[in-house]
Amino acid sequence: MIVVLLMPWIRCPKCAHDWSTQSLLIKVTCPSCHTKIDRESNLINPEELMQHFNLDENGVRILDPSLAAPNSPKGRIIDVYFKQKKIWCDYDESDDCRHIKYALSLPIVQEILKKRGWKQ
Repeated sequence: MIVVLLMPWIRCPKCAHDWSTQSLLIKVTCPSCHTKIDRESNLINPEELMQHFNLDENGVRILDPSLAAPNSPKGRIIDVYFKQKKIWCDYDESDDCRHIKYALSLPIVQEILKKRGWKQ
């Protein structure tokens, strides 16, 4: 099992810039507009940052910025597959994870699965 420690993501209320931080300070400075903001009240769920692309009847690719690393600064691309009556995330090696929850929240994915006879 892979354990990933997610750094908190913050959205600046002034310029809407999103970034992750290791800072434990109460007030943090936005790297985009340099405004001091309250860290806790501006935390965002990393799932809000996910984006989908390359969607077809076999699966979807998801960009997950919360998995950014030095060799992948914009995040990781996650493959979620639609197999028979099952959905599978290659990254988490699971059929129940946040990437699958995100994929299932997309209306276009729901439409594809409905055409394949899946019931939710």
